[in-house]
Amino acid sequence: MATHIKNIINQFLREKKSEAKSADKIEKIIEENLGANLKKHIRLQKIYKKNLIFCSDSSSASYEFGLRKDILLKAVKKEFPDIEGAKIKIGDYD
Repeated sequence: MATHIKNIINQFLREKKSEAKSADKIEKIIEENLGANLKKHIRLQKIYKKNLIFCSDSSSASYEFGLRKDILLKAVKKEFPDIEGAKIKIGDYD
């Protein structure tokens, strides 16, 4: 049985809305678990294959992030148990 295009579009929009809410929740958890100085230099770039991918404009911030990564992951996993890890890369994130 064929599915009407309207149903497909509505399903797609519901999924995107759900993904946006999840991203907002993850961003809030990140903000709560990173210090003010660290938040200036690191941002969540994307979620890829159950990993949080961060980008940093500072190698020292990346190092500090590495020290706090386990704490951050523990907090994220409370709300999103499917998240498996976090990775960070250094580079311009604008």
